Amino acid sequence: MRSIKRFIVILVLLLGALVLTACLGPKPVVRDYAVQPPAQGTDEPYQVDVTVANEGPGGGQIELEVDLVNKQSGVIIAQQTQEVDLQKDNVVQVVVMLDVPESARDLTPDDIKVQVDAHYPIE
Repeated sequence: MRSIKRFIVILVLLLGALVLTACLGPKPVVRDYAVQPPAQGTDEPYQVDVTVANEGPGGGQIELEVDLVNKQSGVIIAQQTQEVDLQKDNVVQVVVMLDVPESARDLTPDDIKVQVDAHYPIE
């Protein structure tokens, strides 16, 4: 009976270690971003240059999400997601282009807030 209990305890510990090892992926952190808005009234896209660092113990695919939000209404007017390969100790530069819908082209850059998020695992 004792050997069965010991076996179960060891098995549970090994499974726990295996699960923890599998979860050691990247921990993406947005270090910085710069926004280059288009000329007002044009159909040119917003360009957002994002610097993402991996502060986790492993590597893998992360998801980078950039939103353009109308400051007055809080409504997201454009959204772009991009999968990025982020290996251990990497810092990467990612350029994200967002097309502004025609209905929002009369907004000035002062009317638009940019939100940037990076996460793992990919949802």
